[in-house]
Amino acid sequence: MGKAELIGSGLFAVLLGLPLVWGPSGAAHSHASRELWSKPLVARDLRQIKKDTLRVLVLADPLTWEQRPGAMTGLEWELLERFAKRQHLKVKAVPVADRDSMLVMLQEGRGDVIAAQLSSTGWTAPYTHHTQPYRMVAGMYARPRAIQSGSNDQQTSLDTVTVSVWSPFLDSLQHSTVADSSIVLRIVDQRPEELLARSALGKVPALLVSDATANMEAKRLPLVEFGPRVGASVPLVFAVRTNADHLLHALDTWLAVASEREARKAITTAYNNGLDTRGPMRSFSALAFGGDTISPYDSLFQVHADSLTWDWRLLAAVAFKESRFDTAALSYAGAGGLMQMMPTTALRMGVTAEGGVNGHIEGASRYLDQLDRIWRKEIPDPAQRLKFVLAGYNAGPGHVKDAQRLAKELGLASDRWDGNVERAIVLLNRPQYFTRPCVRTGYCRGQDTYWYVRDVVKMYAWLNGKKPH
Repeated sequence: MGKAELIGSGLFAVLLGLPLVWGPSGAAHSHASRELWSKPLVARDLRQIKKDTLRVLVLADPLTWEQRPGAMTGLEWELLERFAKRQHLKVKAVPVADRDSMLVMLQEGRGDVIAAQLSSTGWTAPYTHHTQPYRMVAGMYARPRAIQSGSNDQQTSLDTVTVSVWSPFLDSLQHSTVADSSIVLRIVDQRPEELLARSALGKVPALLVSDATANMEAKRLPLVEFGPRVGASVPLVFAVRTNADHLLHALDTWLAVASEREARKAITTAYNNGLDTRGPMRSFSALAFGGDTISPYDSLFQVHADSLTWDWRLLAAVAFKESRFDTAALSYAGAGGLMQMMPTTALRMGVTAEGGVNGHIEGASRYLDQLDRIWRKEIPDPAQRLKFVLAGYNAGPGHVKDAQRLAKELGLASDRWDGNVERAIVLLNRPQYFTRPCVRTGYCRGQDTYWYVRDVVKMYAWLNGKKPH
């Protein structure tokens, strides 16, 4: 096996000179403290839970439990909600930040089930009973995606691979292909979700995550690239107290029900597909109607582009990306028409139904010019400013300003899109970032904006005779 480093608070702590044992976090503990998490301290099984509430101890992670605007999501949480409904139980999520606390709370009865993407032989195994598997996962590498500055981007090396203490693969790493003598395994006391965000910022060279995480995050974190798979697949399970036999039996019975297996497969597939709404890009050549014509609306684009810093082809590129030149297009968010303007924005720009396509293009041109004025002094470089303008058109200027403030907090350049503000806006779909005081307009599907800017810039370059990379 390669060399391993343990990094994190308390991992080498010596407690008051007492005899030490190793706890589930990898930290040193006294024998007295071990009593808090090694065995049940209450008699609480399904009968008692039915009179109260099923309390699920959760890891804050998109595949376990995540608090989002107006909803709680997470694959494991959704599955256990289904179990609770089947058993006619009230259910509550209890987020827990570290593994020791999670076990203590379980054994003390402050929680009844641990949902933390556990392997059947992982850190809970010596102290709990676990259910039958609900899915299998394999390991996969995750690395920061190179910021394009040309066609010769270099892939990050794998000299050091970071692994979270929460990883379901820790106990099997010695049997994995990761066990290369040239690789240092850096084991850290951070959640996989936190490490992936740091990877998106270019601060973690290489991670080991699950393929389930890769499938989920590939679309939410386009600045991280995933692959290849490594090692054997491991089963994921839920954990309960060793004296909660009836709860364990009920969970196993539920997992075996054919209709629940089908539902579980459908829910898992939905999470595997991520949260992306980016439509497929047609070939750039599909834009050409013949000769020098781009669309049926070229003359209107030309008329209304006089006020723009960029030429009329920008309006054409935006229209194609927004609606594929369909004047009747309507988005899931309520944006409509050729230029897909939100009703409130259209009203502010003076767009009315009576104005038709001409009025719609005029309003979009006016809005792009307004966005350009927001960043004109701050970002004098037209190529960089165009990306802020397009981001503002897609997400709204408030979210882009949030991303600039967040970028500054993260030590990134707030006046440069490439590799800086684009990294920050991608993180605005994650609670640990969109809840920060500097973020004034909250949650944003930043991954959509990231792709939107790239697609329109490429299209605009192509329309101006520059072959896109």
